[in-house]
Amino acid sequence: MSHFATQSPAVVNPEAESRISSPALLYFIDRIKANMNTMLKKVGGDASRLRPHVKTHKCGAIIRIWAGLGVGKHKCATTKEAEILAQFGATDIMLAFPAVGPTAYALARLAKDWPEVRFSTVVDSSRVLSDIVAAARSTAAKLGIFIEMDVGHGRTGLTDVERGLDLARQVVGVPELELRGLHGYDGHLGAVSATERPFMASAVRQRLSDWRKAFEKHGIPVEALVVAGSPSFPHHALEMLPGMELSPGTVVLHDTGYGKHSELADFVPAVAVLTRVVGHPGTHRLTFDCGTKAIACDQPAGARLTLQGLEGAKAVIHNEEHLVVETPDTSRWPIGMATLAWPVHACPTSAWHDEALVIDSAGNVAAVWPIEARGRGPRYGAALA
Repeated sequence: MSHFATQSPAVVNPEAESRISSPALLYFIDRIKANMNTMLKKVGGDASRLRPHVKTHKCGAIIRIWAGLGVGKHKCATTKEAEILAQFGATDIMLAFPAVGPTAYALARLAKDWPEVRFSTVVDSSRVLSDIVAAARSTAAKLGIFIEMDVGHGRTGLTDVERGLDLARQVVGVPELELRGLHGYDGHLGAVSATERPFMASAVRQRLSDWRKAFEKHGIPVEALVVAGSPSFPHHALEMLPGMELSPGTVVLHDTGYGKHSELADFVPAVAVLTRVVGHPGTHRLTFDCGTKAIACDQPAGARLTLQGLEGAKAVIHNEEHLVVETPDTSRWPIGMATLAWPVHACPTSAWHDEALVIDSAGNVAAVWPIEARGRGPRYGAALA
C-alpha cells in the first residue's frame, strides 16, 4: 500500500479552483520545500553532498530555491536543462547522458558561454569521448568528465574497471578536459524489495569504493563519486563515502509510484494535475480531461495515477485527451466537478506542461512557474554549429 493513502489530501481553494482551466499542473509549494528540507536533513545538512536531478521539475524557480539552501550542484539529462540550470544559479552542472554528436558541441558552447560554472558529462566509451574532445577543442571550452560505471542498472556504463582506467588515462591526456570522478546510477534498486534494497545499495557503494582504489593505485585521483536514485538515496545517506554526492530527482516532487517505498515515507507528494469530469459515458463510468498528454503515461494503462476521492476507481480507457474510469457511484461526480490526479511518475508529468500553478497552504494560486527546461532546445542550425 502506498503511504500516499495515509497522508492528508491536498486542498485547492474552491474559488481558485473555479478559475483554473483543466487539465493543469499544480505544484504544492509547502510540500516541495518540506521535501527539500528532508533531503538536506538526510545528508546531515551538508549541501555539498547533494546533486539533485533537475529532470523531475525542469523549473527555474525550484533551482533558485535550492540555491538559497546552499545547493549549487545539479544533475541533468539534456543540454536544455543544463542551460536553464546555469541561468538560474547552479554552479556545478553534470550532464548525466552520453554527449554524442551535436549534443557534445551544445554542452561545450554552454561551458564557453558560462565560464564561471563547472560543466561536466559522463563517458563510457572512447567513441563518446572523441566527440567531447572535438567539441571542447573547437570551442576552447573546459569540460569535466565522470567515468560512467554500470552498477547494475544495465543501461549505460562500464562493468570492467580496466576499461574505466583506460578511458580515464585518455581523459587525463586532454588539456581541455578534467577528470572529476565516477558516476553510477542505481535506478534498478527501485524494483527490489525493501529488505533487499539496503544490502544492494551497500554493494553499489563497495563497487564505487573498489573502483576509486583501483584508480588511485594507478595515480589517477577521484574527486567525486556521484550515485543514487530516489529509492536508494536514504540508504546511501546513512553511510556516505568520502567525496560522495547523492543525486535523487523524484523526491523533490515525489509521486505515488515511489510512495510504495517505506524508506521514502517522510517525503510527501507535491505535484498533481487538476482535472474535471467532462462526461458520463455509462452507468458506472466517468470521463475526465486528464489524457496521456497531461500526465505521465510510461506506466501500464490503469496504473498511471490516483484520483483524489476516487482512489478505488479503475481506469479503463486512457487516450490522448480522455481518461475514463469505472466506479460504482457516479452520482457524486457531476460534469464539471474537479479533483486532483496524482501521478505515479512525476518527471514525465512535469515535462508535458508549459507552466505549473503554485498552490500555497491556503489552497490559493500563489504564483505561476514556467517549466523552462521542457523540450530539448535547438535541433538544427547555427545554434549547434
